[in-house]
Amino acid sequence: MKKAAIYARVSTGKQAAGELSIPDQISRCEEYARARDYAITQHYIDPGVSARSDKRPEFQRMIRECTLGSHPVDAVLVHSQSRFARNTRDLLVYSEMLKDHDIQLHSITQDVGEGDTADIMRTMLGAFDEYQSKETSKHVSRSMIENARQGFWNGAQPPFGYRTYVAETRGARAKKKIEIDAQEAEIVRLVFRLYFYGDGKSGPLGVKQTVSWLNENGFVNRAGKAFRVQFVDKILRNPAYIGEHYFNRRDSRRGVERPKEEWVPFQMPRIVEDAVFYSAQEKLDRQHPLKTPPRLVRSDVLLTSIATCAKCGSPLRKQSGKSGQYHYYKCSRKSDTGETGCSGVSIPMSRLDDAVIDTLEEKLLNPARLRKLTETLVARASERSQEYGARAKRLDGDRRKAKSQVQELYRLIGTGELAMDASLSAHIKGLQDGIETLNRQIAYVEDQRAAPCDRLDDVAIDRFGRAVSTALRDRSNPAFAKAYIQSIISDIRVSENEIRISGPKAALLEQASAFSGANQLVPSFAQEWRTSQENVPTPAGLNYSRNWGAGTRS
Repeated sequence: MKKAAIYARVSTGKQAAGELSIPDQISRCEEYARARDYAITQHYIDPGVSARSDKRPEFQRMIRECTLGSHPVDAVLVHSQSRFARNTRDLLVYSEMLKDHDIQLHSITQDVGEGDTADIMRTMLGAFDEYQSKETSKHVSRSMIENARQGFWNGAQPPFGYRTYVAETRGARAKKKIEIDAQEAEIVRLVFRLYFYGDGKSGPLGVKQTVSWLNENGFVNRAGKAFRVQFVDKILRNPAYIGEHYFNRRDSRRGVERPKEEWVPFQMPRIVEDAVFYSAQEKLDRQHPLKTPPRLVRSDVLLTSIATCAKCGSPLRKQSGKSGQYHYYKCSRKSDTGETGCSGVSIPMSRLDDAVIDTLEEKLLNPARLRKLTETLVARASERSQEYGARAKRLDGDRRKAKSQVQELYRLIGTGELAMDASLSAHIKGLQDGIETLNRQIAYVEDQRAAPCDRLDDVAIDRFGRAVSTALRDRSNPAFAKAYIQSIISDIRVSENEIRISGPKAALLEQASAFSGANQLVPSFAQEWRTSQENVPTPAGLNYSRNWGAGTRS
């Protein structure tokens, strides 16, 4: 008796989950085999994989076993040629590979026989299948684009921090939209807070440190597993958290980005403020290992990783002279390649550090300047309190729901309706761990809600400004001073005659409110601010320069 293998496939996971198409394909192939006296020895099934590509695990296993083994089968049976391939090239290549090993490809619904005429017919059918696949793809893509334009989500798993809900039903089709997942959103906010401002004990954390902090404190991802560096990096870079998301941005088949005019804007509910998000982007860019070596990022030197040579853009690096008696900031390219690489700067460390701190004290930390900055915070205090209250309410709803589920499970166990086993025990523990996470999140939100913005009187502001100045000049704790510098400044361009300082965000406003209540400096979120060339605060960023020679600031 001749032997045959069956290959079956459907294009989407949804079709595979329906458990209809693949069993039907197999059943009809088995009927075909019985009628022609074939013994079925193997099944190869690819659920949810398109045949427009040959990158199909079971398909490749079938080809490998058929062509490398000792003639395991005499034929491969498929329901139709489109199950085997929807690409004419793949159809011809792989059918010829089988034929070279005396294995026939039989399409049970398109039996064209044998010989040259059959080969031509098979090629024509393959070309029609390919054309039909491309046309179907165009229609599906057009429908999905229109669906996105109408504000509905297209099937894929939403970013961490969001979830889908059924907004309406059209016929048998559920139309879904996006909303914030309260628990996940608080973790997203926490990631940004840790990365840019820290946990209040050690200053801003790096991506790896943020991952360690989350895992050490019991936070888990959507799958209930520990966080990974790649996942947190993706959160920090995702503009969906400030409401910017695009459908049809990438060609998933080719793995390339489409032209921008083909992108479809999709409005996402905001989770973080623009100031926080763009601050994180600047820090990610500044600390990228291809731009700044990790040893410089972790250095305790006050201005390392943010001070650069104005001429070539390379980071300034600490160098010592006279057996360590003197320390300088020097252009790293000049140090590595000499004058031929760059004729950039070499400046005593204390001189540059003092110049930067002097400028910050004059431009930012004097009471009059701080008073103007904190007016914005006080004006927003009521609005922010309402926002935090709504977030706490959503989290509390999730907590009450989880507690109710645990209580109901214990009731069913107590009445004997459920038997406690390892699986149920693990489920209950997962719910209890989730409740503990919610408790921490609610406490954090309530703490933010209770920030004493209304206590920022002139005395508190003056005391806060002096405390920050003292922290910046405290040489015994350079890491803490560096954390504050980096929360205010993103870039310092240094030339022989001038330094230019710029930075779009500052952590000072909410630090001031926390200081007025706790009487200690605690890194936290902040408003945007800028001192323009006219020395007028505006809600954008800071940008000013200092001439070395004249000793004046503009």
